[in-house]
Amino acid sequence: MIVHEMQTSLKSALQTKFKDISLISKEDAAPLPPAPYFLTELTLAEFEPISTSRYAARFRFHISYVPMEGKPVATIMDEMLEALTSLDVSGRPCRASSVAWERPTGNDGATGEGYFRAEYVIQMTTDQEENDMKMQTLKQGGGLK
Repeated sequence: MIVHEMQTSLKSALQTKFKDISLISKEDAAPLPPAPYFLTELTLAEFEPISTSRYAARFRFHISYVPMEGKPVATIMDEMLEALTSLDVSGRPCRASSVAWERPTGNDGATGEGYFRAEYVIQMTTDQEENDMKMQTLKQGGGLK
């Protein structure tokens, strides 16, 4: 469920900031609209235990911008960085742990248009109660209080 909430939050942030640019999710397999448009792809979703009742939910997105003439990638880079640095995920503020533009280089050495990479980490807790013994205080002389 949190994966869907994260994707919804990312899409909402992009649609709010860039009202005139279409948004397509690679997972939706929708037909591509005319340029300009964003193509988002969730490339990583993992849950990492921190302790018995806490874990980190980690998400990585690739966001490709297919530009139209007169609106190249360079004109929106700073706006994307600003729009995607923090998200509201189901009422929880979520800051990006890593954001960057990456320009892939093909086998022929040519660089492509590039994509925006954003990684988010949300610390979450489970509803389970800890069954571990609580620490007790030692009395002077070595016994437990």
